[in-house]
Amino acid sequence: MASLALWFVVIMLFYLIGRILFGLVGGEISGGSLLVLVVGAIVLAQPVARWGEKQLVARWTSGRSVRLESGAITLREKSGALRIDLRQKVNYWRWWFVIRGQRGGRVSNGHYCVAVRLAQNDAAFSVYAFLPPKAAEAFGARYRFYELRGSNDKEKPSLGGRDAVYLAAERARWESGAEVDLADFETLLKHLAAAVPEFVTMTSS
Repeated sequence: MASLALWFVVIMLFYLIGRILFGLVGGEISGGSLLVLVVGAIVLAQPVARWGEKQLVARWTSGRSVRLESGAITLREKSGALRIDLRQKVNYWRWWFVIRGQRGGRVSNGHYCVAVRLAQNDAAFSVYAFLPPKAAEAFGARYRFYELRGSNDKEKPSLGGRDAVYLAAERARWESGAEVDLADFETLLKHLAAAVPEFVTMTSS
Protein backbone atom coordinates (compact mmCIF):
# COMPACT_ATOMS: atom_id res chain seq x y z
CA MET A 1 0.00 0.00 0.00
CA ALA A 2 2.81 2.41 0.85
CA SER A 3 4.44 1.70 -2.51
CA LEU A 4 1.21 2.40 -4.42
CA ALA A 5 0.69 5.60 -2.45
CA LEU A 6 4.22 6.71 -3.31
CA TRP A 7 3.62 6.17 -7.03
CA PHE A 8 0.31 8.07 -6.88
CA VAL A 9 1.87 11.03 -5.07
CA VAL A 10 4.81 11.29 -7.48
CA ILE A 11 2.57 11.07 -10.56
CA MET A 12 0.23 13.73 -9.14
CA LEU A 13 3.22 15.93 -8.35
CA PHE A 14 4.46 15.80 -11.94
CA TYR A 15 0.92 16.38 -13.19
CA LEU A 16 0.54 19.51 -11.05
CA ILE A 17 3.96 20.78 -12.17
CA GLY A 18 2.84 20.29 -15.76
CA ARG A 19 -0.36 22.25 -15.19
CA ILE A 20 1.59 25.10 -13.63
CA LEU A 21 4.01 25.21 -16.57
CA PHE A 22 1.09 25.18 -19.03
CA GLY A 23 -0.42 28.11 -17.15
CA LEU A 24 2.84 30.08 -17.19
CA VAL A 25 3.16 29.82 -20.96
CA GLY A 26 -0.50 30.68 -21.43
CA GLY A 27 -1.54 27.27 -22.62
CA GLU A 28 -5.17 26.23 -22.43
CA ILE A 29 -5.98 22.88 -20.79
CA SER A 30 -8.13 21.07 -23.33
CA GLY A 31 -8.85 17.39 -23.92
CA GLY A 32 -5.69 16.84 -25.98
CA SER A 33 -3.36 18.78 -23.71
CA LEU A 34 -4.86 17.09 -20.65
CA LEU A 35 -4.05 13.69 -22.14
CA VAL A 36 -0.49 14.84 -22.86
CA LEU A 37 -0.16 16.06 -19.27
CA VAL A 38 -1.37 12.77 -17.80
CA VAL A 39 0.83 10.59 -20.03
CA GLY A 40 3.83 12.86 -19.50
CA ALA A 41 3.36 12.78 -15.73
CA ILE A 42 3.25 8.97 -15.70
CA VAL A 43 6.38 8.67 -17.87
CA LEU A 44 8.43 11.29 -16.01
CA ALA A 45 7.36 9.99 -12.60
CA GLN A 46 8.66 6.45 -13.16
CA PRO A 47 12.39 6.95 -12.40
CA VAL A 48 11.63 9.16 -9.40
CA ALA A 49 9.01 6.75 -8.02
CA ARG A 50 11.31 3.75 -8.48
CA TRP A 51 14.13 5.52 -6.66
CA GLY A 52 11.76 6.49 -3.87
CA GLU A 53 10.46 2.93 -3.61
CA LYS A 54 13.99 1.61 -3.16
CA GLN A 55 14.54 4.08 -0.33
CA LEU A 56 11.22 3.10 1.22
CA VAL A 57 12.07 -0.60 1.12
CA ALA A 58 15.51 0.04 2.60
CA ARG A 59 14.09 1.96 5.55
CA TRP A 60 10.69 0.40 6.16
CA THR A 61 11.56 -3.16 7.13
CA SER A 62 9.03 -5.79 8.15
CA GLY A 63 10.77 -6.41 11.46
CA ARG A 64 11.40 -10.05 10.51
CA SER A 65 14.79 -11.75 10.62
CA VAL A 66 15.92 -15.34 10.17
CA ARG A 67 18.50 -16.87 12.51
CA LEU A 68 20.31 -20.11 11.65
CA GLU A 69 21.38 -22.23 14.60
CA SER A 70 22.91 -25.65 14.96
CA GLY A 71 20.01 -27.99 14.16
CA ALA A 72 17.41 -25.22 14.08
CA ILE A 73 16.04 -22.16 12.28
CA THR A 74 14.33 -19.30 14.08
CA LEU A 75 12.21 -16.52 12.61
CA ARG A 76 12.12 -13.44 14.81
CA GLU A 77 9.42 -10.82 14.29
CA LYS A 78 7.81 -8.06 16.30
CA SER A 79 5.22 -10.40 17.79
CA GLY A 80 7.75 -13.00 18.95
CA ALA A 81 9.83 -15.89 17.62
CA LEU A 82 9.04 -19.10 15.72
CA ARG A 83 11.57 -21.93 15.99
CA ILE A 84 11.91 -24.99 13.77
CA ASP A 85 13.91 -27.89 15.26
CA LEU A 86 15.60 -29.57 12.31
CA ARG A 87 16.42 -32.64 14.40
CA GLN A 88 12.71 -33.39 14.54
CA LYS A 89 10.25 -34.02 11.70
CA VAL A 90 9.80 -30.85 9.66
CA ASN A 91 7.44 -30.25 6.75
CA TYR A 92 8.63 -28.03 3.95
CA TRP A 93 7.54 -26.78 0.52
CA ARG A 94 9.94 -25.26 -1.99
CA TRP A 95 8.71 -23.38 -5.07
CA TRP A 96 9.35 -20.57 -7.48
CA PHE A 97 7.59 -18.51 -10.11
CA VAL A 98 8.58 -16.00 -12.78
CA ILE A 99 7.68 -12.36 -12.27
CA ARG A 100 5.47 -11.26 -15.16
CA GLY A 101 5.11 -7.51 -15.50
CA GLN A 102 6.69 -4.82 -13.37
CA ARG A 103 6.29 -5.28 -9.60
CA GLY A 104 7.87 -2.12 -8.38
CA GLY A 105 11.26 -0.65 -9.22
CA ARG A 106 13.42 -3.26 -7.47
CA VAL A 107 11.93 -6.42 -9.05
CA SER A 108 12.28 -6.64 -12.82
CA ASN A 109 10.14 -8.52 -15.29
CA GLY A 110 11.57 -12.02 -15.82
CA HIS A 111 13.11 -12.30 -12.35
CA TYR A 112 12.19 -15.24 -10.13
CA CYS A 113 10.61 -15.34 -6.71
CA VAL A 114 12.10 -18.39 -4.97
CA ALA A 115 10.63 -19.48 -1.65
CA VAL A 116 10.62 -22.15 1.01
CA ARG A 117 8.01 -22.68 3.72
CA LEU A 118 8.77 -24.60 6.90
CA ALA A 119 6.18 -26.03 9.29
CA GLN A 120 6.48 -27.95 12.53
CA ASN A 121 3.67 -28.33 15.06
CA ASP A 122 2.28 -24.79 15.56
CA ALA A 123 5.29 -23.03 14.03
CA ALA A 124 5.26 -22.16 10.33
CA PHE A 125 6.91 -19.44 8.27
CA SER A 126 8.18 -18.65 4.77
CA VAL A 127 11.49 -17.25 3.56
CA TYR A 128 11.96 -15.97 0.02
CA ALA A 129 14.20 -14.00 -2.32
CA PHE A 130 13.92 -12.32 -5.72
CA LEU A 131 16.60 -13.56 -8.12
CA PRO A 132 17.67 -12.71 -11.67
CA PRO A 133 17.18 -15.56 -14.16
CA LYS A 134 20.81 -16.77 -14.20
CA ALA A 135 20.98 -16.96 -10.41
CA ALA A 136 17.64 -18.79 -10.30
CA GLU A 137 18.82 -21.27 -12.92
CA ALA A 138 21.92 -21.95 -10.82
CA PHE A 139 19.68 -22.70 -7.84
CA GLY A 140 17.51 -24.93 -10.00
CA ALA A 141 20.54 -26.97 -11.00
CA ARG A 142 21.16 -27.85 -7.33
CA TYR A 143 17.67 -27.91 -5.84
CA ARG A 144 14.37 -28.95 -7.36
CA PHE A 145 11.67 -26.29 -7.25
CA TYR A 146 7.97 -26.68 -7.86
CA GLU A 147 7.10 -24.05 -10.47
CA LEU A 148 3.87 -22.16 -9.88
CA ARG A 149 2.30 -21.32 -13.23
CA GLY A 150 -0.26 -18.68 -14.15
CA SER A 151 -3.86 -19.84 -14.50
CA ASN A 152 -3.74 -19.02 -18.24
CA ASP A 153 -0.43 -20.79 -18.86
CA LYS A 154 -1.08 -23.68 -21.24
CA GLU A 155 2.30 -25.34 -20.71
CA LYS A 156 2.33 -28.35 -18.41
CA PRO A 157 5.87 -28.82 -17.05
CA SER A 158 6.76 -32.07 -15.30
CA LEU A 159 7.17 -30.24 -12.01
CA GLY A 160 4.77 -27.35 -11.80
CA GLY A 161 1.22 -26.09 -12.17
CA ARG A 162 -1.48 -24.86 -9.81
CA ASP A 163 -1.29 -27.34 -6.94
CA ALA A 164 -3.53 -26.12 -4.09
CA VAL A 165 -0.90 -26.81 -1.42
CA TYR A 166 1.66 -24.59 -3.14
CA LEU A 167 -0.92 -21.91 -3.85
CA ALA A 168 -1.71 -21.82 -0.12
CA ALA A 169 2.01 -21.65 0.67
CA GLU A 170 2.40 -18.76 -1.76
CA ARG A 171 -0.49 -16.86 -0.14
CA ALA A 172 1.20 -17.29 3.24
CA ARG A 173 4.50 -16.04 1.80
CA TRP A 174 2.77 -12.98 0.35
CA GLU A 175 1.09 -12.16 3.66
CA SER A 176 3.88 -12.80 6.16
CA GLY A 177 7.04 -14.09 4.48
CA ALA A 178 10.54 -12.92 5.38
CA GLU A 179 12.50 -11.58 2.41
CA VAL A 180 16.27 -12.15 2.29
CA ASP A 181 18.93 -11.50 -0.33
CA LEU A 182 20.48 -14.07 -2.67
CA ALA A 183 23.46 -14.92 -0.44
CA ASP A 184 21.31 -15.39 2.67
CA PHE A 185 18.78 -17.54 0.80
CA GLU A 186 21.59 -19.75 -0.48
CA THR A 187 22.95 -20.08 3.06
CA LEU A 188 19.48 -21.05 4.28
CA LEU A 189 19.12 -23.79 1.65
CA LYS A 190 22.56 -25.18 2.47
CA HIS A 191 21.65 -25.20 6.16
CA LEU A 192 18.45 -27.11 5.42
CA ALA A 193 20.19 -29.53 3.04
CA ALA A 194 22.77 -30.38 5.70
CA ALA A 195 20.10 -31.12 8.31
CA VAL A 196 17.33 -32.71 6.20
CA PRO A 197 18.68 -35.53 3.96
CA GLU A 198 15.89 -35.46 1.37
CA PHE A 199 15.75 -31.66 1.10
CA VAL A 200 17.92 -31.41 -2.03
CA THR A 201 15.89 -33.82 -4.18
CA MET A 202 12.34 -33.39 -2.84
CA THR A 203 10.33 -30.18 -3.27
CA SER A 204 8.15 -31.01 -0.27
CA SER A 205 7.88 -33.38 2.66
